[in-house]
Amino acid sequence: MTSTQSAPSSTDTVHMPDTVAQAEAAWLVALTEGDEEQRALMLPNCAIVHGPVGNVHDRERFLAYNASMGATIEAETSEVTCRERAGRAVVTCFQKMSIRRVPDLPPFLVQAVATRVWFATDEGWRLGHMQLSRRQPAV
Repeated sequence: MTSTQSAPSSTDTVHMPDTVAQAEAAWLVALTEGDEEQRALMLPNCAIVHGPVGNVHDRERFLAYNASMGATIEAETSEVTCRERAGRAVVTCFQKMSIRRVPDLPPFLVQAVATRVWFATDEGWRLGHMQLSRRQPAV
């Protein structure tokens, strides 16, 4: 099953998700909206492992790196699994993102295997760790 999220209108407000499924859906939308929307879903001490060389970034360095790559115009996941226990949830999935690096060119497709660790807080589920491993497109 594939889950595709489109960006909400500018009148919508970010609220903390009550369920892990809502957190995942909100994350896909936040990827298309920008830093502030992503930051709102992340714990301050969130750690992200990503990139072809295994970058390890804190929240702010990851957001800056992500923004430098270009605007994400679409994000979707498939083959999603979730394990939830004692206020923590581990989600693994295949993730595809269309990134507009250059305005006049078609978007660049990035595929990754993603693992996200969500933590239940008083405000709702928040991202505490994420690992993205680039995946080669199927032939």
